[in-house]
Amino acid sequence: MKERMNVYLTSGKRNFFYCYPAIKSLFIENQDSEIYLYLVSEDLEETDIAQEQAIARECGHHIIILRFDVEQARKSIVCKNPEHWPIGTLGCYWMFHELLPEDVDRILAIEADTVTVGSLSQYYHTDLNGYYAASPDPEHKPANHRKLMEKLEGDTLTFVMSLYNVKAIREDFSVADILETDAWVVEQFGHSQQELTFGILFRGKIKFLPGKMTCVEENRQAMGELGYDYIRECEGSCKILHFSSFVEKEKPWNPVCVMPGYVLWWKYAIESPYYKQYITEQWKIYDRKIAEIAAIKKNITMKNLLAASLVIAFLGVCLAGILFCGLPFSSVWVWGACFGGAGVCSVILRKIMMWLQKVK
Repeated sequence: MKERMNVYLTSGKRNFFYCYPAIKSLFIENQDSEIYLYLVSEDLEETDIAQEQAIARECGHHIIILRFDVEQARKSIVCKNPEHWPIGTLGCYWMFHELLPEDVDRILAIEADTVTVGSLSQYYHTDLNGYYAASPDPEHKPANHRKLMEKLEGDTLTFVMSLYNVKAIREDFSVADILETDAWVVEQFGHSQQELTFGILFRGKIKFLPGKMTCVEENRQAMGELGYDYIRECEGSCKILHFSSFVEKEKPWNPVCVMPGYVLWWKYAIESPYYKQYITEQWKIYDRKIAEIAAIKKNITMKNLLAASLVIAFLGVCLAGILFCGLPFSSVWVWGACFGGAGVCSVILRKIMMWLQKVK
């Protein structure tokens, strides 16, 4: 009889098609276990996951949808972009007490932007006696993230491939305790973030396992800090590849910066019923980026025209004042100050207009 493995993943109707490679690779690479994938969502229905359920049955696994109350979350947590995935990911705040069945004593968290490349069984059965969680150690986290956690006096937890001692957390913490810690994170950081919240809440009771053998993040920042050769080496030893995004929001389906592990994601993407959608959505992302660049160019052009107009107007007024009004040449400095002030006011006005247009 195969041992049970409980796995946590969150998504919604709008973005669920991106989860296919994460789900299929998880099922294919873990046929030595019987997986219960708890899909936490605000709106997914069984009809939305028919393809994934077929793969689950074929591999001897299970998918259970847990209804996630997104409106409740919006009242309790703070997201920079409420439409982005973090508001769903932060459903983990309610996972232990309100979402999971009582018989679930531990659960492993993954995310949609991952590919599983090996069996997770040994990691899943890590001895959690005396610990609230297990996590890949901080060696693969960005340096600025580690420094932030030092400042917040918490442990640097990696959410993807984090393993939770559900029974111990239920006994020692309430949902109110979790949300209170999150509120403090918001005060310090500006918005909710589950890695910071759990890193603080479970401080001193997180078991760390070698990142090189568990999970590596592939993005431009990681490539810059760790290097190509190291990332490639980790692809042969890690069990999960996490395609977390950096400034350009790069993902396998938004390849603004191509990471070597994207090949493994696309291996599953090509086999999926969503392959055409992956391609066409990527075009839409590119078109939006082009539109944003065009808006920026327009603002730059307006700035240059404004600056040239001010200079010409300044010179014209000074010349007219000297030639026709008999003003002393020294008054040019007074006019210069006036036009300089007008220029500053114009720049401020332009910044306000750009802010209203949400142009970065």
